[in-house]
Amino acid sequence: MSENPQRRDDEKAGGIQVIARAAKILNALGEQSNGMSLGEIAQAVDLPRSTVQRIVAALDSVQMVRIQGAGGVRLGPALLRLLSGVHTDVVEIAKPYLQTLCDATGETVSLSRASGTQLAILHYVVADRELRVVPRIGLNLPLYSTSGGRALLALEGDDDARTLVGEAYRAITQNTIKTLPELLAHLKEVRHTGVSYDRGETLEGISTMAVAIDTVLGRFSISLLVPCARFQLNEAQYRAEILKCKEAMTREIGKITARD
Repeated sequence: MSENPQRRDDEKAGGIQVIARAAKILNALGEQSNGMSLGEIAQAVDLPRSTVQRIVAALDSVQMVRIQGAGGVRLGPALLRLLSGVHTDVVEIAKPYLQTLCDATGETVSLSRASGTQLAILHYVVADRELRVVPRIGLNLPLYSTSGGRALLALEGDDDARTLVGEAYRAITQNTIKTLPELLAHLKEVRHTGVSYDRGETLEGISTMAVAIDTVLGRFSISLLVPCARFQLNEAQYRAEILKCKEAMTREIGKITARD
């Protein structure tokens, strides 16, 4: 006896719905490193608590989430293992977008992430022209003075930024900011415009522009590294192209805050 086609369609639709709901729950947990209660998850994803409880139990059974204490739920070890190699994956995803940005601007482009109080360069594409900036892996790049570092700090609240980098800063060049109020003023501007600048604060003669991407694979910054004289002449073009790159990469990788 053949299976009812309507039944097959209903089961397929039900399976897709469960997957979509599980994804929403995992996204919500990804935003809360300290974990969430079942009630908090239910409110965040707009589902009944009983539905959330069933899906969380299923995810727990395959270690995609971990249930601790009285209903505290966090991302589980199986999911974290899947994400353990994301930096390499992100570099591979980012390469064509970074190359496109380099080609469009004629300038060196880098992809970085925060590592403690430093900005760690993961990958860069060097401009094909005579006067260009060539980054050096391992260079001491503080979050507080670099455009990429400040773009990442701007994703945090002011209190969290203070905790990360402190309240007084070593002057690397004569242009380096030296106090927390100066830093917070920069971060406020970055949150408003979406673009961060370093005008000779970290390396003399070098200006940089950066944007941050907050994705399901983590937080990264994309920077343009330009000799100061050329930066002033072409700033508007650089800004348009780096924002275009951010939009394309975020669309490709997926925003951490995305909601269906």
